[in-house]
Amino acid sequence: MQRHGTQPAWVVAVVCLAVPAQADEEPQSILDQHCVACHGPQAQNAGVRLDGLSTDLVRDRRAAETWHDVRNALNRGEMPPPGAPALAADDRAELLDWLDSALSAAAAAQRQHNGPAAMRRLNRREYQNTMRDLLGLDVDYVKNLPPDEMSPDGFTNNGSALRMSSLRLEHYLSAARSALRRAVVTGPPPPVREHFAEETVIDKVKTQHWSNRLGRTGTFVARVPDFPDEGDFVLLVRARAVMPAGSPFPRMHVSMGYRADTQTPSRTVGEADVAESAVREFEFRGRIEEFPIQSRTQSKYPGLLIWIRNAYSDGRPPPAGEKVEFEEDGKAKWKMVWPVDPAFPTIVVESVRFEAPVYSRWPPAHHSRLIPRSPGSRTAERTAAREQLRAFLRRAYRRPVRDADVRPILRFFDTVRPTVSSYEEAMREAMAMALVSPAFLYRIERGKASSSRIDSHELAARLSYFLWSTMPGARLTALADQGRLREPSTLRAEALRMLDDPRSREFVEQFTDQWLDLAGVHRVAINPIYYPDFDPALKEHMREETRQFFAALLREDASALRFLRSDMALLNEPMARHYGIRGPRGGTFEQVSLAGTGRLGGLLSQSSILLSNSTGEDSHPVERGVWVRRALLGDPPSPPPPAVPNLDSGDEDLALLPLARQLELHRDSEACARCHQGIDPWGLALEEYDAVGLRREAVSRRVGERVKSHPVDSEATLPDGYRVSGAQGLADYLVAHRSRQFSKALVSKMLAYALGRGLELRDQEIVEDLTDRFEQTGHRLKQLCVMIVTSEPFLSR
Repeated sequence: MQRHGTQPAWVVAVVCLAVPAQADEEPQSILDQHCVACHGPQAQNAGVRLDGLSTDLVRDRRAAETWHDVRNALNRGEMPPPGAPALAADDRAELLDWLDSALSAAAAAQRQHNGPAAMRRLNRREYQNTMRDLLGLDVDYVKNLPPDEMSPDGFTNNGSALRMSSLRLEHYLSAARSALRRAVVTGPPPPVREHFAEETVIDKVKTQHWSNRLGRTGTFVARVPDFPDEGDFVLLVRARAVMPAGSPFPRMHVSMGYRADTQTPSRTVGEADVAESAVREFEFRGRIEEFPIQSRTQSKYPGLLIWIRNAYSDGRPPPAGEKVEFEEDGKAKWKMVWPVDPAFPTIVVESVRFEAPVYSRWPPAHHSRLIPRSPGSRTAERTAAREQLRAFLRRAYRRPVRDADVRPILRFFDTVRPTVSSYEEAMREAMAMALVSPAFLYRIERGKASSSRIDSHELAARLSYFLWSTMPGARLTALADQGRLREPSTLRAEALRMLDDPRSREFVEQFTDQWLDLAGVHRVAINPIYYPDFDPALKEHMREETRQFFAALLREDASALRFLRSDMALLNEPMARHYGIRGPRGGTFEQVSLAGTGRLGGLLSQSSILLSNSTGEDSHPVERGVWVRRALLGDPPSPPPPAVPNLDSGDEDLALLPLARQLELHRDSEACARCHQGIDPWGLALEEYDAVGLRREAVSRRVGERVKSHPVDSEATLPDGYRVSGAQGLADYLVAHRSRQFSKALVSKMLAYALGRGLELRDQEIVEDLTDRFEQTGHRLKQLCVMIVTSEPFLSR
């Protein structure tokens, strides 16, 4: 029985076993000789049995997708794997000829059939943004919604993963009613509460350092005695900085909440660098009901509290206060004194002003947009309701509405109106019903029965949710109404306009997070024994570094190959200090040259990636190798079978060995070797970086009280036999030898995200075409976005 390591394991089986019935007997016998033992009746390596795999690629889409992967593996020269007898040139050519012909026929057959009407539920982010833009209120609409499921390709906007349940529908109804109660107001304008403070309040128990001067220690606290329960608020903070020349900027952190015994529930209002010695006014806004509000019956610590502190940290712990005793008026007294560090950048708070609720007119603009006028009599209400509901549904449903859309909502208004005291209350309930209808909660793409093309309004929605994760704005809607959005020049211009708009931050954040799995920084807990000085707050800065890097390449329409190798990074002061690089002085991310720093630019060296694929104690070359194959090469390995053992960390002698040696021993197991030969080298090349993304010369392994250090070994032989040294060598290799594969992987990922579905065989021709054009543009990221929105799959269902 011939057994061999595979990469991935099932691909060689397909190459070797699943032969179309019309294939010649001679190649069939050759393939049977090489592969049946591993992927036939007796053994199914990687959980795959292929002796029954269909060769009818037109009717069996799943089999067609598998055959497509086979062709890709053959074309890349990855199959058969090292150690297995090579296919003769004639045999390989015959297989590729058949695969090319059969796959082309299957793809053509799929494209000839109009796709079914597509329905994709809004995911949490899309729902949040759509409700905000529809109602004009920026509040948390999704706090009680269940989390979204993730599709196999890592996206939360894939329609197949966005299921509905009765519980979720109840949450949608509750969210809609709560939101409309705020958006549609009744009664006279509420009184405005104001509070002004120039001095911090003083902690009566004297153990808290409450001060106007915020350095290593110190918190400015304002107590607002009278405040509303809901509405917009504004905080105006006048402050200045005291700092040595060239020092980092102090960073003002503002939070709001209340005090209840020993607990102080609060939520962040915002942060800002204080970069000037002259007094400057900083403005922070929010909705007061989004913050912890004390019970009105609680009186031990009355009032709404505003906390202002200096968020800048140089990594050193704040000093403890010193108890100082003194005598005053013949009485022994004491106070706490905190040392002042003149070299530490400090904030001096001059004053704080609070005002709520804030509105320029009554009813506020968000109300007037939903209900432009109140009817003067009960007899005029139904006409007004019909008119206003039609306008509301036009925006909520993201398309022109018909009488059939308006009638059921208007009937519900008729039912509710006798049971409530005002027209506005009835309209709230009617609008809430619209917000739980499929036409709002789902993006429904019907197109025309005679064509697979989506219509102009569906295209507007698809474009807006792709680039802004929200409903189409007035401009896109107007172009769709005029029938102009489909014009290629108009569509390109709109895509570029939207990419240049600050709202494209949604695309940057959502696509980057899901493509690269940046949420992993919060899944991995850093072991304080190994990293005692690590600040968990740095994790979000790590995540933001990668987002900002993507945003810079998109904004500059730069080459996407800079994801693999770059001479610059996007850093703020905390991240620059983490990497030991001088440059940024504040919390804002800036472009920093890496020339002369000894640090590699690009994704391979970013802490978000390295931490996400670590143990929190050390690097994890297997996880890092899987990430490289999945995110950068579009070639995710199959999950390990249940029977495959983990590294034997229970053996202390083994655990103290260099990791490369541990993996080598792990691969002594035949079951492990098959997969790890195609995974480990990609991760071993990144061994020069520890769990938090810092370069190192040595690796310390700890088991109980035993600690052993080894020099870093980042030499790796990749599956194609190419030897690389470290992250720089891997980056150079990827650019020189795998740029096409990376480009195709990125094109596929972005196309899948834009379409909101997994890619199918019918998409492969356009993927190849987009990849060709992407390469011809110099791998420019913005141009790729434009090419996708003007592509046939984006215009079709």
